[in-house]
Amino acid sequence: MSENMEVTQSQQSHLGVADSIISFKVKFDAGEVTRSKSLFGNGRMQVKVQVLVAAADINGNTVHVPADVMNSIELIHYGTGRTLRDGWSASIEQGPYTLEAQPSAVTTSIPDEETDEDILHPQVRTFWVSCSVAGTTQIAARLTLAGQTIRTNGTTLASVHDSSVTLEAQQPLAYAIDQFRGQATRRGNEEPGNRIWNYYLGLYPQGQQIKLVDWIADVPADTDPMFAMANKLNEYVTNFLTGVLARPKERSLNIGLPFNGDPIAFTFSADAITRDKKFYSVRVNDRDGELTVVQALSEYSSLDRAYKKGDVFHFRAIDQHGTEHKLAIRTDFVARTFGLERG
Repeated sequence: MSENMEVTQSQQSHLGVADSIISFKVKFDAGEVTRSKSLFGNGRMQVKVQVLVAAADINGNTVHVPADVMNSIELIHYGTGRTLRDGWSASIEQGPYTLEAQPSAVTTSIPDEETDEDILHPQVRTFWVSCSVAGTTQIAARLTLAGQTIRTNGTTLASVHDSSVTLEAQQPLAYAIDQFRGQATRRGNEEPGNRIWNYYLGLYPQGQQIKLVDWIADVPADTDPMFAMANKLNEYVTNFLTGVLARPKERSLNIGLPFNGDPIAFTFSADAITRDKKFYSVRVNDRDGELTVVQALSEYSSLDRAYKKGDVFHFRAIDQHGTEHKLAIRTDFVARTFGLERG
């Protein structure tokens, strides 16, 4: 068998097998030409970064990129070639905070230098990038093919690719307490002696809403904490008080109040005790981008002992960008009101 025949057979045996990477690009989206974007450096906000790869066999024919090669793709810092670090991280899981911050001065859009994606039909691996500090980085990618590491920062001599995007992580914005707006609305149609209010908490800097979408506190997960409770309070037409901060996923809360007491009970006892209890289904989270606090009051006391708990409840509201805001609800048991303050 001649040497030429052996070469030909060897080439045929490798037909359809990825032998080289002919296109290796990093973009924000497969169809985008934007090279720079911004996000808030709060550790939650994410920006989508996609890596587009096309391969060829030994004869230069476009072939499928093997799964193990696609799975080997990692995002790296363009300047160092190292995986993302120093506050930067990448995940293949999309979180809930993917809205982008307003474009900064460094944000640019430039024409793409080529449109070979339309011809090569590259395969795409998607990442979601976040940062927990303020700063700027240039992001490239790397993969492994047949034991060789190939990078898009122009440092792979045998397979030169130069493609990246730039992300600027901005310092999360903090707002004065007067930028948070609270509004109380009476439920109505309660039994005599019962009163239920919804306090709606929103964030409106300069009159423009930034949605509050979640909150966290030192309470068991997936519970609606009863942060204020009182029985036999002996305040003006109020002996029983409950305060609840509703989880954003809830659409109603079941609230129980003492009711059906003797209307002249106050003449004989300031506690106005009753054995009866009325349960209400209270609608919550019915205002987009605002959190709901429920306050339930009754003129009557339950049979339980006297108690008063929860002067200040600390929590952290999370806005639509994933930024935390430390807040606290202070209960004034005498005035039967809730006040918002810095946490």
